[in-house]
Amino acid sequence: MNALLNCNRGVETAYGADQFTATLAQAYSNFFEHQTFVFPVPTGTAGNGLALGAVTPPYGTIFCHERAHIVTTEAGAPEFYSGGGRLTLLPGEHEKISVAVLENGLRRHGIGNVHHMAVSALSLTQATEAGVVYELDELEELSAIAHRAGMKVHLDGARLANAMVHLVATPAEITWKAGVDILTFGTTKNGTMNAEAVITFDAAIAKVLSYMHKRAGHLCSKMRYMSAQLLSYLEDDLWRRNALQANQNAAKIANILAQCPDVQLVHPVHINEVFAILPPRLLEALRGKGIQLKPWSFQHKGQGHRMVMSYCDSADQIQQFEQICREAPAFIESTA
Repeated sequence: MNALLNCNRGVETAYGADQFTATLAQAYSNFFEHQTFVFPVPTGTAGNGLALGAVTPPYGTIFCHERAHIVTTEAGAPEFYSGGGRLTLLPGEHEKISVAVLENGLRRHGIGNVHHMAVSALSLTQATEAGVVYELDELEELSAIAHRAGMKVHLDGARLANAMVHLVATPAEITWKAGVDILTFGTTKNGTMNAEAVITFDAAIAKVLSYMHKRAGHLCSKMRYMSAQLLSYLEDDLWRRNALQANQNAAKIANILAQCPDVQLVHPVHINEVFAILPPRLLEALRGKGIQLKPWSFQHKGQGHRMVMSYCDSADQIQQFEQICREAPAFIESTA
């Protein structure tokens, strides 16, 4: 918020020619330890669509997990931005793509067959929609397979900061050093208001993106308001502090739930998300105290709930949740 106020003074040149946007590339090049090209966008959907559209021709297909965000919740944005590309869906536990699954998928699809869509991109979500993180060696091996097949590697990094904190990895290690060509760098889930970024380390991809960015309507006239947020996000390791706090809050909630009878944690808790199947008595107790959890359907495991923790969840809120969980059986008996 301070960054927004500070950039709201005087007169600046429009369409990204302002002093704040001018420093983005250098700031993020320092952050990633590599020449970096940065294209601010207001949403993750815009970011994923542009990033994948820049590396996928109309006759190309994008390999991704069947439960990836680009499949389930982005209304065909990659297909739209690529002008007709397609998604090839792969299975995987905890919504991760394994090496074996990717290799099998490529064999079944066929490479270089003009009767099939060209294999153009591999999209990986870090962390996955199940809140589970790809280890660095997994990223490296998957990227190597994709590159040998002639594909570019895209990283949907909606929660990339949380993944970096979990892995104790540097921005370089989790992206270009692992073989990532282009990524959607999410920041709104970790503090910014309306600023995400498409980032590539490839000058040729950046040239394509420069035209697509404008044509898609994302070269904002007052770009400085987005750029100021993206710059502030890096200052004094704000991204790291926010992500670390959110991850720690989720770990506390997971530990509380693990001690409750009949609670099943569906996925490992790596970042700031907890997925669980809760008994009716606990749900009723939480609702009785005004806490509504988001229903979430798990394949082969039925109905459960998704809980996402923030860097600004207070110790009092977590303590209240713990107290309700401890008192849930007695609460239900008293209201029966």
